[in-house]
Order: sequence, then C-alpha cells, then structure tokens
Amino acid sequence: MNYTRLAEAGDNMSKLARVLFITAPIGSGHIRAAQAISKAVHEQSPQADTFIANIFDFINPAIGGAILKVYLKVLEYLPQAYGMAYGWGNSNKLALLGREYISRYMAGKMRNFIDKYSPSVIVCTHATPAGMVAQLIKQQRLNVPSFAAVTDFTVHRLWIYPELDYYFVANSDIQRVLSCCGVSEKQSQAVGIPVDAAFTSNQDRSSILRTLNLNENQKIILIMGGGAGVFPLENIALACDEIDTELQLVVVAGKNTVMYKKLLDLKPKFRHSLTVLGFVDNIHELMTVSDVLISKPGGMTSAEALCKGLPMIIYKPIPGQEAANTKYLLEHNAALAVESISQVKTVLTNLLIKRPELLRNLRNNALLIGKPNAADIIARHILAPFTHK
Repeated sequence: MNYTRLAEAGDNMSKLARVLFITAPIGSGHIRAAQAISKAVHEQSPQADTFIANIFDFINPAIGGAILKVYLKVLEYLPQAYGMAYGWGNSNKLALLGREYISRYMAGKMRNFIDKYSPSVIVCTHATPAGMVAQLIKQQRLNVPSFAAVTDFTVHRLWIYPELDYYFVANSDIQRVLSCCGVSEKQSQAVGIPVDAAFTSNQDRSSILRTLNLNENQKIILIMGGGAGVFPLENIALACDEIDTELQLVVVAGKNTVMYKKLLDLKPKFRHSLTVLGFVDNIHELMTVSDVLISKPGGMTSAEALCKGLPMIIYKPIPGQEAANTKYLLEHNAALAVESISQVKTVLTNLLIKRPELLRNLRNNALLIGKPNAADIIARHILAPFTHK
C-alpha cells in the first residue's frame, strides 16, 4: 500500500485517527460493514474517533425515503428488471456517464459535512459514496486518504474509481476486475467482507439454546430474508413444516410487521416448533445454534454465515449481485440454491434425512472460505500511519 497520503494524515492528526465511514441504507449490509470496521478500529485504538454517515444525510429525507421504497418495490415485484439494469450499468458508457453526473451533484452536498467533521481517513462501504469521494478527489477538493470496502463477492463497475487510495475486497477475482479498470493490484487486498466480531467468536451454544427456549436435540432451520423482510417467509416456513423429521423453525421477519403477525397467527397450525421474531440484533446467536440457513444471498449475510460455518439454502437469487454471490458460494460448495418452494422441501429432506454427510460437507466448506478477520485487517491498515510512527 502507498502510505504517502496516509502518513501525512497521521502527522497532521498527532496520532489521533478520525475515521469517517460513508455508507448507504440500501439494505442493511453496507451499514453493518461500516459498523464492523468501526468497532475493530476502536478495539485497536480506543482513542480513535469514528462516525458513520449515509448518503441520505446529504439530501432531503423525503427523497431518500422515496428512493429506498422504490428500490425495495423493484426487488420485490420486478427482479428481472433490476437484473437488467444491473447488467446495463456494469458496461454501458451512458450509465458510466450518468454516474459521473450523479456523483458530481451529490459530492457537492457531501463536501460541507466532510469539512465539519474533518476526518483523517474516509472509508466507503457503498458504491455511491465511493463515487462521491472520488469526484471530490478528482476536483482537488479533498486530500484525505480514502478506502473502499466492497460488501459482495463480486464488484459492479459503479464501485470502481482509481482515484481512491485502496480497496478491500472479498476475493482475488475482484482484484483482477479492479486491475482491468485502472485500479492496480497494489491498490487492493482480498481480505474478505468485514463482519462484526460477534460472528467470529466462539459462543456457548447450550446457553443460547436455553435463552431462546430451543431443544438441543433437534435440528434448527433459520429462515430470514433481510432486514426489510422482502422474502416469501410464510411459504418457505410451511414447506419446512412438511418435512418428516423432528426439527425447529426460527423465522426472522425483520421489519415486515404484516408477515410477522401472519406467522404468529399461523403458529398453532404448525406441527414443528415455530419461533417468530421481528427485527433482531442477535443474528450471531441465531446462526450459532442453527443447522441450516434459508435466506437471500446478500454479501453480508453470506459472509456472516460462512464465518459461523452455517450452510445456506439460497432461494431464487435476484439477478445482479445476488446471482453473483450465489455463483461464488456454489462454486465453493458452501451453499445450495433452489428456484421453487417445492425444492426447499426436497433439498432439506436430503440434507437432514437422506444424506446428512452433505450437510457436514457444506459446513466444512463454509468455514474454509470464511474470512473472520476481515474487519480487523481493514482497521489495522486504516490505523497504520497513526500507530507506526
């Protein structure tokens, strides 16, 4: 890594790091990545100052809310259209020109915030703020060391800006893509996706089971579809309930209060134990005690499951980054993918009853490709000029 600008930042701040994380609330994974790195920074340097901002802080809240609602509706009702837009934006010159204008517009609004906080380092965990920071650097309106932490097992062209100092990515394949787009191999490192330390520590499974009132002698199926709850949780849970072996179902409905109430109403009809949860902050505990996760293949959720050695069944990945994440997990035999509710029952029956050795293999493979130390490595790089004087 080229530490020239980083060293200058360290000199100017007298060994006190002020780290500004800029992210976006488009899915919870980008924010969780920033939180994981921030936590690691404080563990390594308690005197460091950190702040997590998101791009909606720089625009009218009503506009930000509308953008998020449209995004979720497109994912729910028009996934193929989203996939087409994703592919178009990854290669079309007009799309790349459009991102330039958007970044330029947003960057001006972000600049005042950066001036007020006066960071010594900036870390972006979403493509949009990465473009905004790159735009300010290009305009010579920002001379702060800048990092990007990519939160999927693939990278979209809208993430890539040679103006940024350094990229932390999930794997070497992403490094090669970056290199083809003007980001040299010296400007990136394959460290993994940064997850919270809670997903990397050994936890007392028996104690968690008692707290959650779960039976340690029965398999546990964890079903969740992201913080916004955009996922057919009800149908998947009902399919799991048809499996002819003793098991327990834990369903996380997230912020989807309608689905949460619907599942509670259905609970008396389930023959297997059903635990229904809303938005929770103990996913690490749920992953610790579970035997299988049925979910969307978001980069952060997938990385967390890998660190826990939790096999995944991926249901109908959306074209785009979800499809790319699925491809990566399948290639490493750390997950299985299904395209229908009926397949959920078939695959689970195979794993739990007919061929349990496959479940063990999935668990072992997940642990092999998990990167539990990513947040620590990133924090160490960020803090290097402030700790090595």
